[in-house]
Amino acid sequence: MAADGKKNENSFTVCGFDFMSENDAQKAEMDLSKIKVLQTRVKASRPADIKAVYEKSIENKIFKTPIGWGYLYGLRDQLLESGYKEEDLIPIPVGVSMTRHSAMENLSVKQRKKPEKKNAEFGRIFPIVLDVVLAILVVVMFLIAASSENDNIINYKRNVTNRYSSWEQDLTERERKVREAEKNLGIESPSAYYEDTESK
Repeated sequence: MAADGKKNENSFTVCGFDFMSENDAQKAEMDLSKIKVLQTRVKASRPADIKAVYEKSIENKIFKTPIGWGYLYGLRDQLLESGYKEEDLIPIPVGVSMTRHSAMENLSVKQRKKPEKKNAEFGRIFPIVLDVVLAILVVVMFLIAASSENDNIINYKRNVTNRYSSWEQDLTERERKVREAEKNLGIESPSAYYEDTESK
């Protein structure tokens, strides 16, 4: 892969430049092969030819790596030495940023705007309202459970006590009716039986 240097296991070196990825190293090799083709086809003795190669290379964006930019810089030096002025030459475009940016710098003005306060207030108020509604629902559920006729963990003692007291009243009423019926029919039952039932 390396045209001028040797490729280490984790290194992608081309022509003295150590690239971070294999893809970048391949682009550098392409630039190097383009430079070799241009050197064989272009006569470097005439400044007009050099300027034509320099300008066409920039206009067509032929070079994409520091190797190609270095070649263009060499052509620029030759042109300046042959009598051209800085104003006569197109600057060499560098297609990548050399400084790190924060993500905010890449955003447009609309994207950088902070959210409106209404949304922030809603974000603070909504959880409070939700908590109040949930608390009210819990209270209503306990009220329903407490007043329910069905047995549940809240009212089971009261319901069971009421149920047994109503059964006791029913049994006492039946016993009274049975005694009256026995009296009317003239049946005498052992007094011990009545004493046992009254003591219970």
